[in-house]
Amino acid sequence: MPKTIDLAKKVLLSHKVKRFIDLNTDLGQSRDLAFFKKTNYELLNHVTSVSIPCAVHDGEPLDLLEAIRQAKRFNCAIGAHVGYPDPARNGYEAMSISEEALTAWIFLQMGAFQGLLRSEGLDIEHVRPHGALYTAFLNNPEVALTVARALHKINPWMVLMGPAGPILEQVEKEVGLRTAPEIYLGKRYDSEGKLSMNRLHEFLSPQAVIDQARQLIQQSSLTAEDGKSVPVKLKTIHISPTLPQCVDVAERLGQMLVQPVSLPLADIGASGWL
Repeated sequence: MPKTIDLAKKVLLSHKVKRFIDLNTDLGQSRDLAFFKKTNYELLNHVTSVSIPCAVHDGEPLDLLEAIRQAKRFNCAIGAHVGYPDPARNGYEAMSISEEALTAWIFLQMGAFQGLLRSEGLDIEHVRPHGALYTAFLNNPEVALTVARALHKINPWMVLMGPAGPILEQVEKEVGLRTAPEIYLGKRYDSEGKLSMNRLHEFLSPQAVIDQARQLIQQSSLTAEDGKSVPVKLKTIHISPTLPQCVDVAERLGQMLVQPVSLPLADIGASGWL
């Protein structure tokens, strides 16, 4: 049995907190079910928020309810992991659908997921795009703006988590939706601080992952593919369940941060209210 971290320590802030950074992971995807069950959900001891699919690109309702209950048990903030309607490929295939159709699919996913959460006395804390929809945020600003406009209609106070860079700044400026810039830990970034597409499906070496995390936390910067240091704005670090030794990595990050905080607190802290 893994050790259980005192839940109070995951939400209470102290004077020792130097950075308001959320640690996020995916939960409830069919490809990750075996990993979480085998490790008794230990990764959730070390992250502060999770993103759970909404039964459109992936996820059976009973599995999603179990994921919600586990997130609740470990006191993790819960977000909707929205994607393209592509269950055959679990949302990893790019789709060309109209703005109206994508908006309708966002409405559907948010409504269904909110129903599942409310059955456990919870609500949606953030939204994160999944798979091909996440990739579209990097190379198709109109897709990101469509998602943001749909979310704004549902709740203008919603937080959109997505790849750090100019697209989220554009979302805040044009749509007025709050955003949480994310760094995908272990991935390569280009000289502009954008997630590199050419080797997106590979992870850095284990030591390079730790070095990247340390640089993010201590310097708010990344080492790009060309070797240059690039400043980045972030509120959350994504730790994928597919990252090698992800539990150990997440624990190391928590130690670097002194105390990670959930996305809602990271968002408030970054605004200067804490």
